[in-house]
Amino acid sequence: MDGTRVNRPIRALGAVLALVVALLMCGPIAGVAQADVAAPAGDAISIGDPAAPGQIDLYVDPLCPFSGKMIQSKGGEIGQRIEAGKLHVNLRFVDFLDKYSASGSYDNRAIYATYAVAGMSQSSDITWRFVQRIFSAEQQPKEHGPTDLSNDQLAGLAHHVGAPQTAQDLIRFGLPIGYDARAVASNNYTALHRFPKPSVPLVVIDGQPVDGASNWLDQLPR
Repeated sequence: MDGTRVNRPIRALGAVLALVVALLMCGPIAGVAQADVAAPAGDAISIGDPAAPGQIDLYVDPLCPFSGKMIQSKGGEIGQRIEAGKLHVNLRFVDFLDKYSASGSYDNRAIYATYAVAGMSQSSDITWRFVQRIFSAEQQPKEHGPTDLSNDQLAGLAHHVGAPQTAQDLIRFGLPIGYDARAVASNNYTALHRFPKPSVPLVVIDGQPVDGASNWLDQLPR
């Protein structure tokens, strides 16, 4: 019998058990958002200083190419404003296109991964850079595409932006984290459809919807 083959599942099981213990000790992955803190906040992920002069709700779909183009074009400036304490983002995911992903579950796995990164890192910088990675032209899967990102690949992106090992392992194994990606997406879908044109990307400023493809950053304090 090959001892290496026996040890691999034992090591994997040990990692899972360690994660379960960590979650039991630390509780749900939630926290109080501060200037440099990101935290799951119900159906949104709070990124940046809650008292920042610029406040937006941002609706996106992980598979949506238009959401991707918006993050690719404006993500750098969004990140700079978050880091400078000028912008607070309530990131709200929907999963319109989940059924069009190669796996049939990509949207929800990407939402789960972002919640895991935010909850375990508690870092706005790490969380926003992870968002930029999953929406990047190099990484974002295509609708009706032949492949999408596996859990291992999503975990690799989390590693790339400096997310804690615990977040990476959660993404790999898909353990419960206190937030259900499908429920989050469903609730945000309902909220999105309160607006006249419920498409993504959508930015909400002072309760008013703004096309995410517009120059909406110019409407916010610098």
